[in-house]
Amino acid sequence: MRTNFTLLLAVLLLANACQSDNSTDTTTAENTSPAPTAVINDSITQVYQEFFEQLENTFPLSCTPERGKVNPADAALKDTLFFVFREQLKSVIADKDIFGLLPHISEQIKTGFGADGGLQSFIQMWELDSPDKIAQSKLWSTLETVLNLGGQFHGGGQNRYFEAPYLGPCWPHDAEPYEYGAVMGAGVRLRSAPSLNTQILKTLSYDLVKYIETTPIEETIGGESHPWIKVQLVDGTEGFLYGKFYRSPLDFRVGFQESVGQWKIVLLLAGD
Repeated sequence: MRTNFTLLLAVLLLANACQSDNSTDTTTAENTSPAPTAVINDSITQVYQEFFEQLENTFPLSCTPERGKVNPADAALKDTLFFVFREQLKSVIADKDIFGLLPHISEQIKTGFGADGGLQSFIQMWELDSPDKIAQSKLWSTLETVLNLGGQFHGGGQNRYFEAPYLGPCWPHDAEPYEYGAVMGAGVRLRSAPSLNTQILKTLSYDLVKYIETTPIEETIGGESHPWIKVQLVDGTEGFLYGKFYRSPLDFRVGFQESVGQWKIVLLLAGD
């Protein structure tokens, strides 16, 4: 997987270099052969397709409205350069590489709904102001989760924007965000009590559920610890979801803005 991604990145850089050469060197155009643009585009398509076919848990490109569901979607695959940027960013996050991350953070990043914001606020909020805190910061797990949950593009031109996760862009208009959440996955079990050793009431896939409470009961499964969440289905059935598979549309989301051909994180916040 990493080999194919590296190859994809190399092909993209080659394509950009050739395009740059064609746009700047016009005086010798008659004496040189044209860049093999068609060949480069074919190479990008081939490598990109091979890389895409190896991806796991890929989502449809666009939101698919369905009553009682919040179906996942990821439009990043519509833009090869953004997709490659996001994959690079995932690697930086997995390595907890603060020096690799900061160049991708906007100086004016929005971190809340008040007047405060900016890069310094971001650093303080996520405790990135000392080496011993950086590795323990919750920023890495937050970004990893959000970036693996797809997203959608907004606007165009200089105002082009990508929002992740998909919950915000795909959220049904008639569901109050403060009251409802979504099941994050297919085949998720709704249980009669907050424990793995209880009756399975239903198996859910990306269902819209009404939030009742977060229980004080936390369980560690597969090295991850999450509380059990009590929810109600649209048919009135009440039960418990393991917290890993429940998410509110008001949880952390990230916004990317394109400026002069570069993508940066301009927003990382929770709430409404």
